[in-house]
Amino acid sequence: MRDRQKLTNWQRFMLYHRFFRSSGFYRFFLRNFLRVIIILGSIIGLIFGLEHYILEDLRDDFLFWLSQLPHAGVWVVYAISETLLGLIPPDLFIIWANKFDKPILYLTLLGGISYGAGILSYIIGNYFGTKKRVEHWLLNRYAVFVKRLRQWGGLLIIVAALLPLPYSTVCMLAGLVKYPLPKLALYGLTRIIRFYIYASFLLKIF
Repeated sequence: MRDRQKLTNWQRFMLYHRFFRSSGFYRFFLRNFLRVIIILGSIIGLIFGLEHYILEDLRDDFLFWLSQLPHAGVWVVYAISETLLGLIPPDLFIIWANKFDKPILYLTLLGGISYGAGILSYIIGNYFGTKKRVEHWLLNRYAVFVKRLRQWGGLLIIVAALLPLPYSTVCMLAGLVKYPLPKLALYGLTRIIRFYIYASFLLKIF
């Protein structure tokens, strides 16, 4: 009976594996994971290249510039950006958080705001779903993401939360297609983890 149960679980695993392979999920994930490596590598290369050839104290100058930004203004800009399609890369705010005495606290706040912005984007998408013209336009404008969301469900939300995909857009589309909010709220917690992972690389440089 135990062997039969193991075989059943294995068959279930292989079924999911074949589905994700045939639907292109593995290629999609790998492509976006490579984008993370390229982006982080480009940032590191740019900083060290500029510091070596142009400015010897580039990192200090950049941190000084960040320190001159108004505190409340940064939070407002960040919250708006995270809600409206992620207009500004959150990596810049991770670097900004490093100038405080308790960067872990600020990273948690950044992750929490981004998580909350995703929930708000879901609600906005749910509202747009009641407006037929807007719904039709969004479904056509983001047809690829809508297709993947319906195929992969929570996996797309996790990938968008961790990798350089428009997380707020995916959350908005989840609301548009009536994806269950409790599941989005659960999978969206990986968005907070993203900030710690990225910070472990970026804060070693800045």
